[in-house]
Amino acid sequence: MDRHGILSGAMVCRLMRKHRVTIAGLAAKHNITQKRVREVRARGVSGFLALEWVFLISGTWPDLPTSSKA
Repeated sequence: MDRHGILSGAMVCRLMRKHRVTIAGLAAKHNITQKRVREVRARGVSGFLALEWVFLISGTWPDLPTSSKA
């Protein structure tokens, strides 16, 4: 995701490949249609939706720090 909160379609494809997530797997796991997954892969998303899609694919929220000392 870039600094403007835009997640392009190419970035979505790259992220899905990196995390080994398929269109069917993502759709089934999060109860969204495969048509919507393909649409996001083609057009991308921006704003808060970009954060949500990163979370749906990777399983971690992008704004949270990776290490925490408790």
